[in-house]
Amino acid sequence: MSRGRHDWVVLDSEEAHAEVVGDFVVEGVRRGECVLLTGLGTREPRLWARLRRAGVVGQAWEPGATTAVRVVPPDPARLPGYVTGALAEGFPGVRFTGALGPGDNPFEQVVTELAAEVPLTVLCPYFRHLLAPEQVPVLAAAHDSEVDAAGLYDDGTFRLTRTPGGLRLAGELDSGNADALRAVLQATPGGDGGPATWDVADLRFLDVGAADSLVAAAAGPPGLVLVGASRLTSRLVRLLATRHPGRTVQLAQADGSGSAP
Repeated sequence: MSRGRHDWVVLDSEEAHAEVVGDFVVEGVRRGECVLLTGLGTREPRLWARLRRAGVVGQAWEPGATTAVRVVPPDPARLPGYVTGALAEGFPGVRFTGALGPGDNPFEQVVTELAAEVPLTVLCPYFRHLLAPEQVPVLAAAHDSEVDAAGLYDDGTFRLTRTPGGLRLAGELDSGNADALRAVLQATPGGDGGPATWDVADLRFLDVGAADSLVAAAAGPPGLVLVGASRLTSRLVRLLATRHPGRTVQLAQADGSGSAP
């Protein structure tokens, strides 16, 4: 049986947690793996919503003992049983993540031993503001590698990251957040002959002022593509695009399909 991986990541905000842990879970589901989560608490609804937006679970989905994504108790001694049980069910691999507290986390030693023996992929998330400086080198030595979760902009409410296809906007963006608006526009490439592409599936709120500023500044020739926009965001952007002659905005789904306003 193949060996797994034991990685870690330092996060700057709850938005970063939702994005990084969400990506880790989505990738696992798409690979056909069983994903075990612990310690999420009030973060669960946001993560479930993200899985639904990504299309890896249905709208009525809820985690259970037999689903691919499962919530396990925060008891390290019981984790090996959940991992071996999932492998016995026929899953080709298992993933484990969630939310880890500060200090010496009791899960670390358990997952280190498991990942050395079975195909268990682990992502241990730590919040930067909870880490003491002396903990960083200790954690680095205890893991296979550190995942880079640095964003182009992250103020705890709005987060901007670069993706292979363009930019990802997550959280809440309003017209009073001038720094965030500036960060989006500065990071949007221009003059390459193709439209700018923004993934807005995780953008939970966009006010009229922010939407108007973005459409006006970024949707000029050759246009702007918004991927995964909610129904409300789509309606708002379509309306505002009509106020700016020459601005072209296309609304696309995650599968690449879409339509122009």
